[in-house]
Amino acid sequence: MSETHEKRLFGLVLILVVVVALLAGFAIYGSYAKAGYVGLSPGAEQKTISVGGTGTVSTSPDIGWFTASVVTQAPTAAQAEQQNNDAISNVLSALKNAGIAEKDLQTVDFSLTPIYADSKEPGKAPILVGYSARHSIRVTVNDVTAVGRMLDIAISNGANEMGGVYFGLSDAKAQQAQSEALDLAVRDAGNKAKTIANAMGVTITGPVSVSLGYYYEPVRADLKAGAEQVPIMPGQLQYTVTVQIAYAFS
Repeated sequence: MSETHEKRLFGLVLILVVVVALLAGFAIYGSYAKAGYVGLSPGAEQKTISVGGTGTVSTSPDIGWFTASVVTQAPTAAQAEQQNNDAISNVLSALKNAGIAEKDLQTVDFSLTPIYADSKEPGKAPILVGYSARHSIRVTVNDVTAVGRMLDIAISNGANEMGGVYFGLSDAKAQQAQSEALDLAVRDAGNKAKTIANAMGVTITGPVSVSLGYYYEPVRADLKAGAEQVPIMPGQLQYTVTVQIAYAFS
């Protein structure tokens, strides 16, 4: 290899080494720059005190509801269904005539099932003996003092199975109870945050986030077999609101 070729080769190698070094330097600089940026994010993290608050109000229910069912049996499916349709129509008509609006009468279940009896001959399959039809409706009563009377009307006009009686809140009254309970829950959370802040020697500057939940359980009145009249004693409902609030402090 001539001296000229050797010098040219040496020059190329030297250039390649410089390029590699520069690229490595850029890569190292980039990694340090990125790590420095992550560690020096703009603005300090906000300090907060997170507390929960609960508010509960007692209120009287203003609506009631119950489930009434008509169950019929017949030798054929068509007969069982027809008898059931006639009976439930009587119940619905009587309730409407008593003042229940159509929107407050809702079908919640309907079924038509075969009825079998065991064969008298050993090893034989059960024998189809008829069909049973069931139609269940939910009746909403917007006057709690009239619930017992509506139960009596349903039973005397053909309903032969009754579900539990419940008392609850209309949408308007539930909204009112929720607002009152929410106010109590927020006050409860604020008092807890102030107590914690005072113990820490810091000052609350204001809330930064809040989440809430609310619930109440309807009152159930069990029906007693053989009772001549259903007693109306709905009692009180407990409406509860819970909040979770984060407060900033300095």
